[in-house]
Amino acid sequence: MGLHVFYRLAAACFAGALGLSSIPASAFDLSSVDHAAGVWRLSEDNGDRVCSLQLSGEATAAGLLIGLPPACRHAMPALANVAAWKLVSQTQIDFLSKTGLDVMRFKAQKTGLVATGPGGETYVLMTKRDVAEGAAKPVAAARGQQGGPAVHAADLPGRYSILRDVSKDTGCMLTLEAAPRALAGRAHLAPACRDNGIVVFDPQSWSFVGGGLRLTARKGHSANFDMTPDGSWQKDPKEGGKALGFRKMQ
Repeated sequence: MGLHVFYRLAAACFAGALGLSSIPASAFDLSSVDHAAGVWRLSEDNGDRVCSLQLSGEATAAGLLIGLPPACRHAMPALANVAAWKLVSQTQIDFLSKTGLDVMRFKAQKTGLVATGPGGETYVLMTKRDVAEGAAKPVAAARGQQGGPAVHAADLPGRYSILRDVSKDTGCMLTLEAAPRALAGRAHLAPACRDNGIVVFDPQSWSFVGGGLRLTARKGHSANFDMTPDGSWQKDPKEGGKALGFRKMQ
C-alpha cells in the first residue's frame, strides 16, 4: 500500500472517530491555520453575489488577518463589521469583529463552509479547487443542511420555555426582550425558576451571531445555541455540560 493511500485511509478513520464521517471529502483543509489560510470564494444565497477573500495566518488584535475587498463588503452588508477570522476546529471557521466577537460562524457542510446571516440568508465559503471541480451550488442544498429553519433576528424576542434533555419542560421561563439594536437585547428568567443550572447561569442578555443565538450570563461568560428542525434552540454540544434548550411559547 502506498504511503499516500495509507494517509488518506488514516484520515478517514480519524474523521469517523470524531463523528465527521457525514461530511464528504472536499478541497478545504482546516487541520491547521497554515492549511486553512489562502484564497477562498464567498457566495451568498444562489451565488448571485460572489467575491474572493484572503485568509491570512498573520495575527491581529482581533484574531487572524482577513483580506476583504471593499466591493465584497458593499455587495454583502453582513460583512461590514468583519475584521478578522479564527480557526475554531477542523469543521468550523468564525469571522470576527474588531473587538474579537463572532460575526459569522461557518460550519462544514457538503457544499462547503456554511453560515447564516442576520436576515436568514446563506453564505458559503469554498476553495478555488472546490469551485473548479464543480461543487454543488451553495444554496438550496445548504439551506437543507443547516439543521433548523431559517431564523431572522426580529423573530427572537419573546417568551421561551426552558428545556432539559432536548424536550423536557423545566417549568422555567426565559424572556428575550426586543431592543432598538435588532441583533441583541436583554434577557431574564422568571423568578419562579427552580432549575439550578440556569439560575446559576443567570442570563442577562442575548445576541444573534452567525445564525445562532448567544446567551450571556451575569458574570460575563456565554453559551451558544442552534436552531433545530423541531423549532427549539439547543446548546451547542461542543460546549460541554448538561443539555439545555428552549422553545418559544405561543
